Amino acid sequence: MTYFSMSSRREKVYVIEPYRLIYSHDGLYLFAYVPEYKEVRTFGVARIRSVSLHEERFTPAELPETIFAHSLGVHEGPPERIEIAFEPRIAPYIGERTWHPSQSLAERPDGGVVLTLDVCNDWALRSWILSFGPLARVLSPAALAAEIKNEIDAASARYHRLSQ
Repeated sequence: MTYFSMSSRREKVYVIEPYRLIYSHDGLYLFAYVPEYKEVRTFGVARIRSVSLHEERFTPAELPETIFAHSLGVHEGPPERIEIAFEPRIAPYIGERTWHPSQSLAERPDGGVVLTLDVCNDWALRSWILSFGPLARVLSPAALAAEIKNEIDAASARYHRLSQ
């Protein structure tokens, strides 16, 4: 398979053993074993440039029932305890949905809520938090709060240049 890698910003050729197609966040993803790396990887189907069939056969390994169990998206990683405070005006929306099976929700005296998740700190989580703009604030872990602040500062700086 020839694939455009977003991380390296170039096309790469992979020999893969395809396991499963997964639909998530309006995109289709291929979950496949890569013998060269001896690991299962996730590929965005839209970035597959070409595919060829080999005569070799393989027996798929056992996959867990839930793939990407610790992600809000299509990523793998160890879970961390994440706490996010949401402002009162968005609290009803946050409370009415299941964002992740690990979640718990605590009401705050001001009418806001604190959402606690045990998920991996990946792009899906960070972009989800950023999508709430000033209505969300990461309470912990501190490193994630700093990452979000840096992203907001960078975005603010881009818009600041426009107003001058």
